[in-house]
Amino acid sequence: MDNMTTNNENKSGISIGLDQLLPEDNKSVQMGLNYGQNECNSQRVLKENNTKRGKDLFGKKGRGSNPFWKKTAKLYCVLSAVCAIVVMVTLYVTHGDFLSYFLYHDTLDAGMDFFHSIEYVRGRQPYAVFDTLYPPLANLFFYALFLLVPASVSDNWTYDFEASVAMRGTETDLRTTQSCFLLYVFFVVLAVLLLAVLLRDVMQNAQWARASTFFALFSFGVLNAVDRGNIILLAAGLSLFFVMYHRSKRAWVRELALVALAVAAGLKIYPAFLGVMLLRNRDFKAAIRTVFYGIAALVLPVFAFQEGVYGLQLWLKILFSFGSKSKTPWAGNGINSMFAHGAHLVDLIAGTSNATVSFFAAAFAVAAVLVVCALLCRQEWQALLLITVAMMYQSQGNYIYCMALIPLAYFLAQEKVMTRQNILPFAVLMVFNLPLPIFEERNSYIRNTIVQLAILTAIIWGVVQAVNYVLAALKTQKPEQSKLDKKAARSTLVTFGASLGALAVSLAVFYGVWVLYNAPSITMQLGNGIYNTEYYTPENSNKELPFYWCKKSAEIKLVNPQLNTERYTFTFTVGDYFFDISDRPSITITFGDSSQTFVVSQENMKIRYTVDVPFGESTIDISYSGKRVDAPQDSRTLYFVMVTSLDKGTQPFVVCDG
Repeated sequence: MDNMTTNNENKSGISIGLDQLLPEDNKSVQMGLNYGQNECNSQRVLKENNTKRGKDLFGKKGRGSNPFWKKTAKLYCVLSAVCAIVVMVTLYVTHGDFLSYFLYHDTLDAGMDFFHSIEYVRGRQPYAVFDTLYPPLANLFFYALFLLVPASVSDNWTYDFEASVAMRGTETDLRTTQSCFLLYVFFVVLAVLLLAVLLRDVMQNAQWARASTFFALFSFGVLNAVDRGNIILLAAGLSLFFVMYHRSKRAWVRELALVALAVAAGLKIYPAFLGVMLLRNRDFKAAIRTVFYGIAALVLPVFAFQEGVYGLQLWLKILFSFGSKSKTPWAGNGINSMFAHGAHLVDLIAGTSNATVSFFAAAFAVAAVLVVCALLCRQEWQALLLITVAMMYQSQGNYIYCMALIPLAYFLAQEKVMTRQNILPFAVLMVFNLPLPIFEERNSYIRNTIVQLAILTAIIWGVVQAVNYVLAALKTQKPEQSKLDKKAARSTLVTFGASLGALAVSLAVFYGVWVLYNAPSITMQLGNGIYNTEYYTPENSNKELPFYWCKKSAEIKLVNPQLNTERYTFTFTVGDYFFDISDRPSITITFGDSSQTFVVSQENMKIRYTVDVPFGESTIDISYSGKRVDAPQDSRTLYFVMVTSLDKGTQPFVVCDG
């Protein structure tokens, strides 16, 4: 039956994209068949697949067909066209000024997720220097692009994050150079082309398939991804490739799909949620292989950078701290923002302050529930929708909606007519994908509130679908079906229990990693050779700064409570008017087997020293080559003074007694 469907489609003249190269590999899409669908549905889909289409953009309208608002694909196209027209009219009226109210608010930052990422890998220290959020594989991808940039261009770049931001709009802006700009163009074109081919292949049997593909490429997520130059464009295409071909009859195609998922997760992390589709198919061997592919994609790229394995630790700390400093957490587009929004409403009514509490654990728990519900869904598009919502456990940039194109494509391919059963998920998909003409200056509060309501709707709908499936599996109506029903029920419960166990183990590992990499920061203790804290107020300032008189040799002790090695930067100022620097004395700082000497050549000279501190207590030795300070009325042995602002909460509390 599958072969007949494919042959009929070929005769109708439809371009079927990758299926020409990989025939019969995408049968779950072509037939619209999946878990629990009945025979009537199979016959309906087969009949629709045998209908000749594709002679024009929108296809022929058959006799007695439903109006467009009852056809899912047609309704999606009409809604997309209406939104696009309103957006374009608004931009024409405002001469383009409202574009920054529709996409990213910073008009100088277009494409900078792409251009900054190339800049950040220049010194091969993307985490220690720039605190980049991208995983190691994404940094390796951008390092490969960096090697295509002429040295005459990259030599003018800076190693400092603030300075790199200041370069925007200047002569050294990466976007003004031919090599960097063309890299961006090729990246966007190829990534969008991959996405277009795959979407067209999925939706080949939907009404208005070509129009649906066209409007999908102008969805809100894709527009934001292009505006930012975000690598999710590539990750979304690879994720869709996995969904399409992970059940291919050809072994090498199946394996390629697994590798594609691992690479997608290595680029943007949250595509890893799609691995649930393997558990849903009970393909546990493939799931195990995918885990190994994912580990390789995560770990191996770190060795291309100077930070090595330590860079992976730095990235985990950056990842866990992402979004924790938001002053308005309720204005985001994730499940955690949905909780924060509810708490914010309670705060407004009761006068409390609960909205600033972290809801990360609650959001991740809801994501886990959605994953379990996805395992129990009858149809593929239902599972994909719940998995996509689970990816939104934490607020992200609006480019996250690129991932919502995957359930949208499968929905349009498998649900051709609007019904009471699919109208809610259709509305959720529209909120995620339509370029809604909402213009806001910065935080997108209105749009994200609508998104949060859509997320809440999807959560409730998904739980109801899962409960209905379990009840249907446990219910036996005919005596002759009793044994089969009980066997199916036991199989369902075993899968459900195994999935819960896997989720519990994953949550335990996740929590352990979170505790490990979010332990208290390194503390600094001022030891032998350093006197008690004193304070002074600099000229033209009202702020008191602490300073410490030191002997000729002094010690600073660093205590690292974490099991892993941590990088610590100690900054202080020397050479102020407290002592004589006319002889250009030097300060030598020694940590372990390494040392560094700084010549004090000016007043208020800032010294910055970075060390990798292992677990436990370590000592930094400081020696001064200058003369003793002439202070006859002071009984202490004074050689030099350190002025520090006690950055990052480092609090000296152990000092020598003279």
